[in-house]
This record gives sequence, C-alpha cells and structure tokens, in this order.
Amino acid sequence: MYNRVILTEKPDMGLNIAQALGLKSKGRHYHVLHNGDVVTWAIGHVIQLKEPKTYPQYAEWTLESLPFVPDPVLTEVDPAKKDQMKAIRELVNKAKCVVIATDAGREGEHIARLVLQECGYPVTETGRALRLWVADLTPDTIQKAYANMKPASFYDNLAAAAQVRSTADYWMGITATRFFTLKVQAITKERTILSAGRVQTPTLRIVYDREMAIQNFKPQPFYYLISEFQTSSGKYTGQWFRVDEEGNPIYRFDTQEKADGIRRKVQGNTGSVIRYVEKEVKRQAPQLLSEGALKAEARKQLGFSLKKTTKVLQGVYDKHFCSYPRTSSRHMSENAADQLVEWLNKLKATSKYQHYFPASIESIKEKKRFVDNSKVMEHHAIVPTDQDPDHFKDHEMYKLTSDEEKLYELILRHTLAAFHSEGIDKETEVITSVMDENFYSKSVAVLVPGWRKIMKIVQEADNEQDDLEKNQQAILQKIPQLQEGQSASVNKVEALSGKTSKPKRFYDSDLQRAMEFAGRLVDEEAAGEEIMEYLKAGIGTPATRTETIDTLAHQKYIEIDSKNLVYLTDKGKHFMELIYEHPLASIELTGEFERKLNDIADGVRSAESLLEEFKAFAHQILSLENMMEQRITAMMQGNKKLSLFSNIEEIGSCPLCGKPVIEGSKGYGCSGYKDGCKFTIWKEYRNVKLREKQVRDLLQGKEVLLKDVPPSVEGKKPYDLVLFVVEGNLQNRFPSLEDNAVGNCPSCGKPVTEKDKSYNCSGYREGCKFSIWKQYRNTDLPKKAIKALLVGKEVLLQNIPPTDPSKKNYDLFVFLKNGQIQSRFPSAADNTVGACPLCKNPVVETATNYSCSTWKTTGCKFRLGKEFLGVKITSAQMKKILKSGKSDKLEGFKGGKTGSFDTALGYDPAQNRYSFVR
Repeated sequence: MYNRVILTEKPDMGLNIAQALGLKSKGRHYHVLHNGDVVTWAIGHVIQLKEPKTYPQYAEWTLESLPFVPDPVLTEVDPAKKDQMKAIRELVNKAKCVVIATDAGREGEHIARLVLQECGYPVTETGRALRLWVADLTPDTIQKAYANMKPASFYDNLAAAAQVRSTADYWMGITATRFFTLKVQAITKERTILSAGRVQTPTLRIVYDREMAIQNFKPQPFYYLISEFQTSSGKYTGQWFRVDEEGNPIYRFDTQEKADGIRRKVQGNTGSVIRYVEKEVKRQAPQLLSEGALKAEARKQLGFSLKKTTKVLQGVYDKHFCSYPRTSSRHMSENAADQLVEWLNKLKATSKYQHYFPASIESIKEKKRFVDNSKVMEHHAIVPTDQDPDHFKDHEMYKLTSDEEKLYELILRHTLAAFHSEGIDKETEVITSVMDENFYSKSVAVLVPGWRKIMKIVQEADNEQDDLEKNQQAILQKIPQLQEGQSASVNKVEALSGKTSKPKRFYDSDLQRAMEFAGRLVDEEAAGEEIMEYLKAGIGTPATRTETIDTLAHQKYIEIDSKNLVYLTDKGKHFMELIYEHPLASIELTGEFERKLNDIADGVRSAESLLEEFKAFAHQILSLENMMEQRITAMMQGNKKLSLFSNIEEIGSCPLCGKPVIEGSKGYGCSGYKDGCKFTIWKEYRNVKLREKQVRDLLQGKEVLLKDVPPSVEGKKPYDLVLFVVEGNLQNRFPSLEDNAVGNCPSCGKPVTEKDKSYNCSGYREGCKFSIWKQYRNTDLPKKAIKALLVGKEVLLQNIPPTDPSKKNYDLFVFLKNGQIQSRFPSAADNTVGACPLCKNPVVETATNYSCSTWKTTGCKFRLGKEFLGVKITSAQMKKILKSGKSDKLEGFKGGKTGSFDTALGYDPAQNRYSFVR
C-alpha cells in the first residue's frame, strides 16, 4: 500500500515534481520518492471520448438520428496509452491518498478526474484525494504547494465545469458537423465535411466579419490644412481644427473646396498664439503579460507565429524559467508579488541580463496596474521565476533553445519594466489663431526614459477607420519657446488630402485576442474594471484557443500565411454565409455560455441546469433546416466556382474540352470527368513529382524540363527529360543543347552548358576553350550570375572572404572581357541613386538612409531616412526625387490628426528634410 500516489499530466511534469519532492528512483511508468510515495503521469488525454459510431443509435450519419446527445457520454482508454493507464490503475488501487497534480486549470482538473473515474477511485471520500496547485515548476514552489495542499473537493466545481464543457462540446460538435454536412451533401452533391463546433464556428465568424469589412471597405477622401508659422522665436507647424457642438475637435474637411477656402483666408496673414502650455506627462509601463498579450508581443517583436509561441512558451515553463503560461490575467496577487521581488533579487545577482534590472527592486504591491487580487483568476500573469537559465546552459534537459531564450528575455524585460520608474515626457501644446481660424501644434520631448530604457516599443499602425481620431499622432517637430499673445505669421499653408484606411487584417495573435474578448476590440489599458467581464465571456480558454485556430486552418476554413496573417478561404466564406444567422455562429451566445461555465466553477450555477441548456441547444441546431435548404439552393444558382465548400482551385484549362483542370489526390484532372472527359496529368512522372507550377505551364502549352529522372536500369545515371502536351497526351523528348544552355559563348557563339564544377562552351570539340568556374575567389557564382555575365552585364559579388583573415570581407564587380572574368572594386557611382542636390556628388544608399557619398571628406549634410511617417521610401522613388524633384504619389503616410494620407515627396534643401509636394 502506498501512502500517496501523485498523478501528473505529462512525464516531464512528473519528473519535475519527483525531483522537487525527493526522487529516489526513476521508472518507465512512475518514479519513487525517498519517503515511499510515487509519482505517475497521464500522458495528456489518456482517457478519450468514445467514437460516435460506438453508440448504436448514432452509428450512421443520418438526419433522423440527430441531435447527437448520448447521456451519459462514454469514455475509453486511448489504445496507444493503455500500458501507462494500466500502471496508473495498479498504483491508484494501492493508494491511501491520491494527489491530483495535473495542470492547474479546468482542463487539467478534467484529465485527472477522468483518470480516477476510470480507476474507480473514490475521489469524494474524505481524506482520499488532495490537490497540488502550482503556478510554476520551480522546486521551491512545488515544495511549498505540497506542504499546503487542499482537499480535492475544494475543486469539485471546477471539475464539474470541465465535465459540462466536454460533454456540451461533444454534443454540439457532432450534431452540427453531421447536420451541416448532410444538408450540403444532399443538395450540392459535393463530397465535403463541414466541421462545426461551439467554439470554432463563432471564431470563424470573427474572421468572416473582418474579411467582409476589408472587402467591402470603400475609402473616403478627406482634406486638411498644415500651416508653417514664423515667430520671433522661430518656426513651427500647426494643423487646422475646429470644435464641434459636443466639444470634440474636428481636423478634416469633407471637400477640397472647403479646405481651399480656409487656406486662401489665412494665407499671408498674421495671427497670434492664444494657448501655449508645457506640461510633464507620466508614461506608465505596460501591464504584465497574459498568454494572449505575450503571443501578440512575440509576433510583433520576434516574428513568432501563434503555434510557435505556444510551443516555445511551454518549453520555457517546463524548464522552470517562467510561471504558468495558460493564463488570461495581467495582474499578480499580493502574495505572488512578494515572491516575485525575492525571485528578481536572486536573479539579479547572476543574470547576464543585469543591465535590464533597476538599481533597487522594490515591491510593486501598491501599484494596482500590476497587483490586484480581484483581477487574478486561476493564475496570475506570466513572469520569470528565480531560476537563472545561464546556470543550466550545459544541462541537456534544461538549457534553453535559441527561440526559448528570446521569449524568456521578452518575459523578463516586460516584467522588469514594472519595477523601473515611470517615463516622463514634456509635452508642448500650442493653439495659434489666424483670421478666427485655429491651428493645433504639439511636440513631445523625453525627460526621463524610465522603463523605456529596457523595452522595445513596437507600435503598429492601427488602420481601424473608427480609431483614426483617437489614435492621433503628433507631427514630429521642435516647438520654440513661445508666449501667449505672441505674433505668428503664416509663412505657407498647404491643403493636403488623405483617405480613410480599411480595417487591418488579423494576425493569428490578433485572432486569439479577439477570441479572448468575445470578438470585441478592447483597449486593455483603458478598459479598467470592464476587462474582467470581457474575459469571463471570452470564446474558449487559454488552453484551447490556439488549438481552435489550428482546427480552422486544418479544416481549410482559413489560411495563415508566412507573415502570420489570417485569410478567409472560399470554403470558410461560403460556410459562414450559409450559417451566419445560426445560433451556433453567435459570438455573443458562445461568450454567454463561457460565462455560465465560469459560474459553475465559481459555485453560483449548477452543472445539471447548464447541461440541460446545452442539450436544448443541440436540438436548436436543427431548427433552421428549411432556411438552410433555401440558402444552399440560392448559393448554387449564383455560384460561378467549381465548388462552394471544397476550396477547389482551377489549375488551368483542359486541352481537350476547355473545362477547368483541378487537383485531385493523385493527379490533375479535367472537372468534366462526369461528362466523359478523361484528361489527366498524374502527380508523378517516371517517379519524379511534378510541381503545380510545372502542370500550369504544361496546360498553357509550354515545355517543362524535368531533371534527374531515376533510370529504370540499375547502375545507370539519372537523366533529364522535356515534357509537353500534345492532343491531351503528355509527351517527352531528351533535352537539346539549347534546352540546357545558360547562354551563348562570347568567343564562338555556341551554347554554354553546366558541368559539375564549371560552365563550358559546347564547342570545345571544335577547339573553343571558354569556361567559367562555379566559384570565384571562394564565392559561389549562381546560374543567374552566369546568365548575366554571358549577355555582357556586370555582377556584384558581396562579402568575399579575404585571403588575410585579419582583413574584412569585401565586394567586387565581375564581368567578362575577351572571354575571361575580370573584376573591379565598386565605386560610389555604382551605388548611387542620383546626384546630391547640395553638392552634386553621388548619393548612396545605406541600411537606414540615403546620404551624400562625400559627407566624410566635404561635410555635406544631405541625408534622408528610408522611412518617413510610416512609409518606406524605395530607391526607385529616391531616384525620382533626385532627378525630377518629386516622387510618385505615395500612400499611407501617418501623421498629424488625420489617420493616413497620400502625397508626393520632394526635398527641402533649407531644412534638409522631405517636403510634401502637390
């Protein structure tokens, strides 16, 4: 008989807890402690819901068998994990007491209760079950939590909420998926599965709403005035505004005529400064990190996708370097804040990031922005622990990977920002009145960086149309010292135009944040007490949101590109158009269900009553059958695509009948196969896979070179073939010299072909010796460079390693002369984008700016940044500015109080800066 059996969720967690409590010996299925207790683990979901087909009345996909509401819901052991479950059962049946040590949250509680239910263990008997609840996996935290465990019954409500959630999602997911799929299949004859669920379908609606807002957006033009004022103290600029009847400032005109009218009214006149205010403004550090906030920062600062951050963050947590990651809280409790001070002081003594730490680490308990017991839910914000990763850099199990190190540093900096002093800025605001028209000016100067010394502030332009006014930015300038009543004359006034910006596309982390706040756009910094109510009604949980987004992508409802941007697919669009008004797609209703689940966990609602609500809702899913039939029929009549619900993409036109060619599992075939067309191109040709682009080229009548075809006879070398389509049949021929040529020989004009180490003239048998080696000064010459050389172009080779290792890498231009490679060093003229407008010497491009090439020798001050007011200035546009005095009209400048605007740029030599050109 064991005194205690400690049940954890995963093997890694089991080992962490065993080591913290005194590991004696490790085993395959459990570890033994020095005191005789054992630690075992569940390998995640070792217990799973039985497949719907195991219920006789629900085995077949029929409308008559719906809704799918088996009660009770049956479970079974995952066959792949049966050995572990057998070991758990044997241990538990010999235990005086079981300690539930799965993840401290709703899902972790559910996993443990299912395992113990499968074992027939009496969890409800007094003294038979305890709960270990830890916020991180450091030995000290585990030991303290182990010494202060509560009876498992204390968490019965949480377990009940988890059980209701699992049952409801099972009922509704199967019911909705079968219902929508069967209706669509019956009418459209498409072989498609339309997955649906309580969480994933409202999440898809969030994506759909944003996609429609983007597609239906029509930019509205607006106009505004910028005036330059001259005073005895100096120059400054201001933007025209007026105050409406409700006291709100208006900075725009809706017509060019109105803007020009005010411009003519004030042009050349003198006004006065009617308001001049200097004030110090405190800038507070950002709040601590919840899981959603951390994923948003990881995407912005590190370029991590949602899926990558989830994996990396779990690694940092498993290795003991941060607190529990699946949390919606951005606050700490007072007790946790006391512990954090101890942790950070310990870290500071050894951390390689000491330069991030303040001189003295004082308690932040009095700062409600960071510490508030009422705003901490199951877990507090994500913070670093007292474990220094540098101490484990040589430890195989606990050393951080490169990505984990980056994420850990982000968490550390974000946490330490709360312990630094507030930032302090000096803001100067000016209102200038000319002919009863007012102009607003503002400047900001940093007085005390404070926490900003250690934070990477990554700001993204928020293009929400409704936010254009509230997200105003000051025109960056220095305002001279002025006095109220001081005379100010109008040097010049410009009427500029802009247009409202369409809503920005969601990043994957944005979508998770939208789920967290039930589809609402919430400003956490300004929401105050409301934030807790939003979180209680969010869609899904921190443990399931990333998985839900992955499911939508797997079901082909959405696509997430390499930049982590979310796009709605045709399948997702048509599915949402079909069920948009359906209760299952309701974001508000799903958020309300989530609130009710939280009520069960809080003990203010019974599990039985909510389960009955969910059962009734499963019946309601079938209520809109007639409306759906009508809508599917109408969608088919207006459909011009090959499929409404399968994301079928046209690869090209059939050469036999002209109908679209589409991709299948093994080949690309004509969509007219039902009408008898047999045209097909298989995905493999002589054991070589054909790329989609190659198939598209073949359908356009082009020839395709297929390289390295494996020989049918052993011992022979791979060979190349040229493929082409003739009368609907795929044909081939061996490549000619011209097919393999990279260009023509500069000596004799014959084709130059590629060999193992060089490119040689095919006329070598006639005596032509022309060749180019594939490496020049230990630098590879790619095929693209060879082609350029053969047509007489120069090629720039960069970062050539020097023969002397003490010297720096260098660049060279190479070119062909008399059949031989020659080289020269680049000059300023090679890199120039034009002539300097100040001294006429070449202007060169650097990583961050365009500057005169002679600034070191002549002191020429010409220098312009490669980005201006949020718009990147390309070298092509800079060439136009230097050659003709103005760029093309560029879009999306951010500045002033206008949101975004479009204008051409020129150069102002007097101010050595960009100027706006009409």
